[in-house]
Amino acid sequence: MKSKTTGILSLLLILCLILTACGKQEAETTTTNNSGSTDLRLERTDWADDVKKALNDFIDTYGAQGKKAVEKPYVVFDFDNTTSIFDVEEQLAIYQLQVMAFAFTPNESRNILLTDLKEPDKDLTEYGYGEGSLNDWADDISAAYSALWSAYGPFTAKGVSDDVLDKMYADKYWQEFATKMRALYSLVYDVQSSSIAYPWITYWFTGMTEEEVYSLAKACFVKYKEPDTSTVTWTSPKNLASKTGVVTYEWISGVQVSENLRELWRALKENGIDIWVCSASCTGAIRAAIDVFGLHNYCTGMIAMTNKMDENGIYCAEYDFESGCGFYAENDSQWKRMDRPTKAQTQGKGKVTAISNAISPDYGGRGPIAGFMDSTGDFNFCTEYETLKLVVCFNRANRKVTDGGGLIAEVAIMQRDALGYDLAKANEAGDTLYVLQGRDENGKRSLRNSNKTILLGDSEETLFKNSDNDAQLQRMIDDGMSTKDVLNTWSIKKSAGENGFNFNTGFLTEYDGYHSHK
Repeated sequence: MKSKTTGILSLLLILCLILTACGKQEAETTTTNNSGSTDLRLERTDWADDVKKALNDFIDTYGAQGKKAVEKPYVVFDFDNTTSIFDVEEQLAIYQLQVMAFAFTPNESRNILLTDLKEPDKDLTEYGYGEGSLNDWADDISAAYSALWSAYGPFTAKGVSDDVLDKMYADKYWQEFATKMRALYSLVYDVQSSSIAYPWITYWFTGMTEEEVYSLAKACFVKYKEPDTSTVTWTSPKNLASKTGVVTYEWISGVQVSENLRELWRALKENGIDIWVCSASCTGAIRAAIDVFGLHNYCTGMIAMTNKMDENGIYCAEYDFESGCGFYAENDSQWKRMDRPTKAQTQGKGKVTAISNAISPDYGGRGPIAGFMDSTGDFNFCTEYETLKLVVCFNRANRKVTDGGGLIAEVAIMQRDALGYDLAKANEAGDTLYVLQGRDENGKRSLRNSNKTILLGDSEETLFKNSDNDAQLQRMIDDGMSTKDVLNTWSIKKSAGENGFNFNTGFLTEYDGYHSHK
């Protein structure tokens, strides 16, 4: 009997030791706040060390149980090349061409292709995409679309059936249509502007409903989150008479949201910080991406590009400045349309307008306390709000001094190395802390424990685009510039010589200024 009792006691002792060890391990990754819920922190080792520290400091300071907690704090994420690697709208455009998911007729195609485009008769051969004018591009694409419609149409938002895909891909008219349609988007971006190109590509959805676009995008992201990153080249046929000639276009295959972002969104959510997305992609694509990549349960809502709809809820080829709204993310993967229009394109300065119109009213008119960005399109909302405590810039390592992402990358390094900033020191000085997160664009696409990025197809890591970034950074340091001085000075376009360099700088013609909005 004694032996049996001793054995039982030994087992109980072992069990207690195991439970104690488990409790200790759990305590190392989480803490319990006064309300009994769990405060999460970032634990992954593939964050850049200074970025991980800044984010954990941010949660400790401004989260629900933080030392300087604010009422109803919220943060704003860009999506393309920030939340995701790479661009979800561009991946959707490829998928739309691959399955021929279009809902307009050949008679409508030419007018849709030329919507909002300036100087359609101007010769654009010098840009290297193809010969001729925008009218010539529209003629070639419309002719190919008409031939495909006759052979495989009428097309719908659901696309063609799987059993005709191989036959369609071998068709010279599909090769003409797909290559030139995708190349035209890049040509419009280069020749006109992002404010024309970003809504223009959403006009491809003309004739569809909002939910049809959402379903199309979901199918796209389910497919393209799986493969390793690769580049694919499309070439229009040589044996087809055309006005723009033979066109070649290279695109990136693969899009992903890394485990880091899911960890971050969960930590922010669990610590009482609301998460919003403000994207220059269309609303359907962003809602679908949030759902497919497992972010819905952490998301508060999203605003993005909006098109006008007719009385039947069918998309038109026109941007909706008056009534276009975002969505709240609700339980069970449901979305509820907001009732406050953005009144702007959700890119560049328009992101500030959209956030202030659609999101801030839920928070007493306050701006976000953190921003997440990668490029010029995010620069304004990540610099103008005085409420910003932290901004994370995801390093694409191809942003020049003439891009907002390039300038913010330099500022992040300047603040850390020259000003000695961490979150507390930056905020005490009245500054937003800027930090730079590197990534690996190869394989399944991920973040890495570095400020530097490994670009697609490379094995070496890169911090900046080129030596111009280094020269500008050194000027900031040598001149003892403050964050405010840098952003107000170097964001405005200046020509070589005018700025004291042998290269152009800046990317804005006007700027409200650092911390100009509360």
